[in-house]
Amino acid sequence: MATYLLTWNPAKWEWVDLQACIREIRRRGSYRSDWSCGNNKRIVKGDRVFLLRQGLEPRGICGSGYADSEVYEDVHWREIKAKAGKVTRYVRVRWDVLLDPERESILPLEWLNEPPLVEMNWNTQISGIRIPDDVAAELEERWTEFLEGRGERFSLFGEEPSAEALR
Repeated sequence: MATYLLTWNPAKWEWVDLQACIREIRRRGSYRSDWSCGNNKRIVKGDRVFLLRQGLEPRGICGSGYADSEVYEDVHWREIKAKAGKVTRYVRVRWDVLLDPERESILPLEWLNEPPLVEMNWNTQISGIRIPDDVAAELEERWTEFLEGRGERFSLFGEEPSAEALR
């Protein structure tokens, strides 16, 4: 299983139903949505993904989940590009954790720029880049510690999804 970094910049796309998505995770254990993965063609069902909030502060990791599909192309998510006939690549994601950076703490970007996580370019503007395996293992540990420190419990977090959960 590979691990990928997906990105979200609220200055480019306002996530108007984020609170509803978070409630869905708390109620059902996961939330499914489509997410742009840049030029990536290699993400496969079952790969781990982390969501990095960019642009506006606070910046850092605010979500995690698993790819729930192969990569596919569809109409671009930016309205102006969609009107021009542009397409982009997406992957369906089964989110197991989503945090609202405007209302709660997220794993700060500063923590990602400490060894050994500093080996990854966390300031990327590109969604869908692969996180090296050793960095991904450390990120998984720090994400778990961060969430446990918040007193949160997420039933699917840190476990590979079962075949049933991926359906």
